[in-house]
Amino acid sequence: MTVLIVGGACQGKAHFARTRYPELQPVIGLQRLVREALKAGRTPQSLLPGLLGRVVTCDEIGCGIVPEDPAEERWREETGRLCCALAAKADAVYRIWAGIPQRIK
Repeated sequence: MTVLIVGGACQGKAHFARTRYPELQPVIGLQRLVREALKAGRTPQSLLPGLLGRVVTCDEIGCGIVPEDPAEERWREETGRLCCALAAKADAVYRIWAGIPQRIK
């Protein structure tokens, strides 16, 4: 089973992941993994196979003003694209707001 949990920073995503899906290996903070992949010159989409079969959390980073720094803009774009790819393959997708989960898939 693959589960994606998105939401703002410090909204309870990790707690929900660990309590609702204790049997799945968590990946907390997908946005950080994308940043590391980009810094290492790897494509973030290459992370997708390793995320399957896990519960993955990702901060919502795509809202607001587009960054002036092209690297920051690319990081946000690549994180969003990877989340879309993971959501398409996931068995469940949740959005967490103020600790309240909303299942969207």
